[in-house]
Amino acid sequence: MGKRKADSSLLKQFKMTNQLSVFSYFRSPFPSTQGFSAYRMPGVAVHGPLILSFAMVGFFLCWPHPALRPFVMVWVLAGVYLGRDIAILCHYNMLLTLVCWAAFVAVLLKPAQIAKFGATHVAIPAALTAVVTAVLFGVAFAMTREKTS
Repeated sequence: MGKRKADSSLLKQFKMTNQLSVFSYFRSPFPSTQGFSAYRMPGVAVHGPLILSFAMVGFFLCWPHPALRPFVMVWVLAGVYLGRDIAILCHYNMLLTLVCWAAFVAVLLKPAQIAKFGATHVAIPAALTAVVTAVLFGVAFAMTREKTS
């Protein structure tokens, strides 16, 4: 019986370690640009517009509905952390940089349409928020797992 308790506590400790490692993904929202860093170029030139794009879309979709207002923070966090990862990927594929800038321009040019869509629907903004949350934590989970050879 003592061995079973020990195994159970080890399992709990292992699960806790894995859960904490997922949250380590959120440790640094803005990577270092010193030395060789993939964030150096284009870095902030992509990250900033992505943060604003996610924040604006989240605001326009969720703010008209009092029950969804707290979820605007999910969109901001997605802009910060997914934007960071996309900015790093843009270092390796400059076409992705143009796509990010085009998305930003589209959000800037169509705020009324996005706001109207958010105001007339409740379930779709909630579902989109759930998808963004799932993608955010899915990426966090994938990025914090140890790579096996």
